[in-house]
Amino acid sequence: MSGNILENESRGARKPAEILSFKEVGHPIPLEIVADEFEVMRTCLKKPLTPEIATRVCQKSGTHLVKLVSARADGDHACLTVKRPDANQQPAILPSVNAPDIPFAKVLYRPLEIFGRPSRSIIDDIRNPDDQSDTVLTAFAFVFGADVLQAAKDALLEPALPVAKLAAGEFPIIFVPGPDGRDLQITPVAPAAAFMGVKAVINALYDRKKAGGLSRPSRGTFENQSISSKPQNISGAIGGPRRRIVARMPAVQSNWEADLYRYTRGGAFPRWREDAVRDWVLRYADMLEADKTFNNSNTRAALDRMADRLIRAASDFIEETVAEASAVVGESGVDLQSLPRPIDPVVALMRRWWADGTRDKARKTLTGAHFEHRLSRMKGVSAEASE
Repeated sequence: MSGNILENESRGARKPAEILSFKEVGHPIPLEIVADEFEVMRTCLKKPLTPEIATRVCQKSGTHLVKLVSARADGDHACLTVKRPDANQQPAILPSVNAPDIPFAKVLYRPLEIFGRPSRSIIDDIRNPDDQSDTVLTAFAFVFGADVLQAAKDALLEPALPVAKLAAGEFPIIFVPGPDGRDLQITPVAPAAAFMGVKAVINALYDRKKAGGLSRPSRGTFENQSISSKPQNISGAIGGPRRRIVARMPAVQSNWEADLYRYTRGGAFPRWREDAVRDWVLRYADMLEADKTFNNSNTRAALDRMADRLIRAASDFIEETVAEASAVVGESGVDLQSLPRPIDPVVALMRRWWADGTRDKARKTLTGAHFEHRLSRMKGVSAEASE
């Protein structure tokens, strides 16, 4: 170990938070001087890292931290380690130690940024060794002691201590039939990786929001909250400022907006959703039926006005819809000629919900001689007006 390295990397040149950490500190080093980095870490500890402490930190590490459900979980029953049966590596774990042990956990869990390999901690090198792990672990034992390394190996490679009790009333409990015929208690506990994954996503969004020149996340509000050291007992890796994101869902489209959106992208022509139209059509049908037994100039004029009213309203709806669709496709660049052909007034009037027995009545009315006559007449008037 070279003295000039220690002089350059002393606690005066780097703050303890830049040396003891659960995340990368931005200080890459060559493999040959990894022992020097361990020595710098050792000088930042106020007490020696002993085998007993290494055992305690490693035994209280796992894939599932029960304290995430309840901070009152017993410290001796706070960690689960679950390995997927199809995995060829040990899963990532997090420590769940008391505050005095957090600095020691930062030694064991700090990702070392060594040139030519992904950032890995002592925990990673013990649980999932690679071709350089022996060199790193030898350097660790040289600085902290072979007994400390062996204690960490024993605690990490042996089966985790079982969780035998839970804080009453704070855990969801489900009972299912067990294979032996007795009840089997199931307590869902989310993996710590899920918590840390969500935290990483929120932090990435927040950093993107702050960075200049990058698009800002829409529909999201961020909030930072400082927390005391007590909640950090869940895991030192979780501690520090807590960042929350309040997500606002986009406004839901109305039925009309959704219909128009689909139409401008090749879907069916929007439905005319005015409920009063149904009543107008059925009233017109009743007037036609009454005209069979009693009619005069007044009743015939009323029939004409009712039919013309329905035709004009349907035609206005079709025309206004085409105008709105034209405005939408003009903004999106869609070719208006590629859209489905607009419907005729009869289809516009019929495309709606009808109570039992009234659909056939309405169809018969709108395809009858009187309505077709008024429709042809109004088309002729429109053609003459356009000329």
